[in-house]
Amino acid sequence: MIPTLLLTGFLGAGKTTLLNRLIAYYQSRRTVLLINEFGQIGIDGQLLREGNYEMVELNKGSLFCICVRTDFIAEVERIATAIHPDLLIIEATGLADTSEMEKMLALPTLRSHIELRACICLVDCQNFLKVKEFLNVPISQVKHADAVLLNKIDLVAETQIQHVKDAILKIAPNARIYLTTFSDAPLDEIDVIRRPSSSENALPGEGRPDPVTSLTLEGQGNFTQSAWEQFRALLQPKALRVKGFVSLDGQIYHLEATDEQWEMIPTSGHPARTNQLIVIGQKLDWEMIKRQFSQHAF
Repeated sequence: MIPTLLLTGFLGAGKTTLLNRLIAYYQSRRTVLLINEFGQIGIDGQLLREGNYEMVELNKGSLFCICVRTDFIAEVERIATAIHPDLLIIEATGLADTSEMEKMLALPTLRSHIELRACICLVDCQNFLKVKEFLNVPISQVKHADAVLLNKIDLVAETQIQHVKDAILKIAPNARIYLTTFSDAPLDEIDVIRRPSSSENALPGEGRPDPVTSLTLEGQGNFTQSAWEQFRALLQPKALRVKGFVSLDGQIYHLEATDEQWEMIPTSGHPARTNQLIVIGQKLDWEMIKRQFSQHAF
């Protein structure tokens, strides 16, 4: 049986940062990382540190899509039978319903290979209380977690942290809760968590996905500061998540944005004048966004 960790958490909660910490922690183990992104290009995989791992990316969209579910099941089976690593870490998209993933891992073709050790859920203390009011996924992710990391506590007041913690305990009274900044969890404690065995036998696909869509944008070009501010104004009111790389005034920036926080970090090692963005949200003017992007990124 292959020990398996499942990383969940809503968009922008800090899963990739935690994944980098896990890569370093499990350096002595031959590890496979299976990453599912809600977009057509892999951004997270470009942000991982070097280590003793093999990475597999599924970038077709949400695991609610039947084609992605089929690929996921086939890929886990291939990893288990052909590679047989010491450890499998699955990083789910921020829109993944943990209960759906559990159902897939409990299928007869996988349950004989996979031992789901722990589900680790990251919660963004900035926006959890808001997004749980209109989306189902953040609640499901917490409900099925063995450990919940209340992340970004440095960005909110103590009263906000307590309100988030109270909300988590109502959803998952028995979950272990850790307060973290930059996903700096006590990995020695995470490592010894053992998930109770489950008799889950429901078929995948019985859940209902949240009404969220994504757009992948790629192009060669350069934004001016004023053009970028105009483009950002199209996204910011309704975009739940924007991530990728953007060329602004000749400098490549790594963009990490949620509905609460936008961060642009100058980066090197990325081709000049290259723009790669994944935009995730509800009720966005996708055609206007594509037109505006094309004016500057091609």
